[in-house]
Amino acid sequence: MTPEEYAARQAIISAGVASFVYGLGKLIATPALAVSEWLNFLASIFPEVVRARTESATLARQFYDSQRQIHHPELPRNDRPLEGSDFRSFVKSMEPARARASQEDATNGAVANVALRAVRAVENAGRRQIINAVEDDPGLDQLIEERVEQETVQKRDLRSLTKGLKLAPAEPRIVKGWARIATGREICAWCLMLISRGPKYHGAGNAGLDLDDETAAEMFEDADQDLEAFYEATSDYMEEWHEGCDCKVVPVFKVEEWPGKAAQERALELWIEASKEATRLIESGEARSKNHNTEAQNALRRRLERGDMSMSDYSALAA
Repeated sequence: MTPEEYAARQAIISAGVASFVYGLGKLIATPALAVSEWLNFLASIFPEVVRARTESATLARQFYDSQRQIHHPELPRNDRPLEGSDFRSFVKSMEPARARASQEDATNGAVANVALRAVRAVENAGRRQIINAVEDDPGLDQLIEERVEQETVQKRDLRSLTKGLKLAPAEPRIVKGWARIATGREICAWCLMLISRGPKYHGAGNAGLDLDDETAAEMFEDADQDLEAFYEATSDYMEEWHEGCDCKVVPVFKVEEWPGKAAQERALELWIEASKEATRLIESGEARSKNHNTEAQNALRRRLERGDMSMSDYSALAA
């Protein structure tokens, strides 16, 4: 399964959920809802959400398996159970939409927000399926550990045999991680910031900064903000998705070869430019705050609003 096929099939699942929830939501939009009525409404849509979450998780597992098979056909399948569904967790995830939807004469926008929130809950099942498969993959962990041991021995031997010689570039390093990529429909400044930071690696294959030494040195020299500090600062936000966000999660098995890498590099260049603008505005006193990440996001947002950039340049695929 290609990333494009994965995104297209997930879009169909999401569209069905949005239509179902929006249709029922309009029926409860007129009277002001009590908490008990809101919970009854959530209970009425929950079976459809569970069905769609299972479908989304199944699709994500198939996508993960197909991508893993391309890079590591020698490994047995990583049989992870599908992500489950819990009504309490669903209620909690829907809470931000309750205030608007529970008002008397709730607008169509409020009902649409409920639908988007439900879609988020469904798509998160697929996202978590891939993330958890990456985090817990014993077969890949063992392969990476064996490769690291081999490379350590080879490097030690090569150092004594190849002094002064220029060696051929090394093969792409085996890792296990995941990246956030855009589909091109909904890319906000927040998403673009997270897309620009690249893959999040786990376990024995932790790869750190996903750049070769020369590129990293150039970017550190050009950037007003330390990229490693940026990666560290944004790490906790990588697993957050807003209503309407259509960012997808893709597994990453090799440092130099994963879906969306070219788009991520373009996004990183844009982030560096926005960082420079943020630094200039902060130093001049024109910025609204002293928070560099916030002001860099504001710089990105202004470019989006002015139409200075094409979203297709930062999309890894089109859903």
